[in-house]
Amino acid sequence: MAIKRKLVNHPELFLVAEIDDNVVGTVIAGIDGTRAWIYYVAVAQAFQRQGIGTALIKHAETDLTQLGYPQVNLQVRESSAEIVRFYKRLGYDVESKISMAKRLQEG
Repeated sequence: MAIKRKLVNHPELFLVAEIDDNVVGTVIAGIDGTRAWIYYVAVAQAFQRQGIGTALIKHAETDLTQLGYPQVNLQVRESSAEIVRFYKRLGYDVESKISMAKRLQEG
């Protein structure tokens, strides 16, 4: 469902990394009108630690900067210490905030 929505709203911010015509990584970036966000970063396990995730994030950052957004936000589950370290290496800082959500519909 997220991909379907992304293809309607800023599809150029849905980035795909391919090697030999195989998808090996993706990132979905977005804007909510006031903030830029990075969502759903994934790299196939066999291709991790080869710079693909970093390249996808850098590309998304460049695209968001060109759209006029001076800052990008993302959320990581508190239990994902390795992912937090990955983003810290890319210059992201942990901010002290409370994230809240309410599901309005399934899907």
